[in-house]
Amino acid sequence: MTIKLVLCTTPDEKTAELIASSLVNSKLAACVNIIKGIKSVYEWQGNVETDTECQLLIKTNTQHVLQAFDKVNELHPYDVPEWLELNAEASGAYGQWLQTTLQR
Repeated sequence: MTIKLVLCTTPDEKTAELIASSLVNSKLAACVNIIKGIKSVYEWQGNVETDTECQLLIKTNTQHVLQAFDKVNELHPYDVPEWLELNAEASGAYGQWLQTTLQR
């Protein structure tokens, strides 16, 4: 079963937890993993920046991914939050759990 796996970074754990809990409570994601302490190197406004961030792994489906994007943009402090949508294959049992969770 195909699901959406979205990558999104946040500046800190507090923001990561706010976004993750909002997505799950709103039934826009079945699960969000928070990976603390990643180091990001990127160009922003002509400068190379290095920051410590949290990486969110957002598990959702195609029916909810656009609403999840809107919710993240509403809560996220960055001007341009990372939002990378990947199609992922899930086991039948996990995919069914995800779909059932998002329908409640």
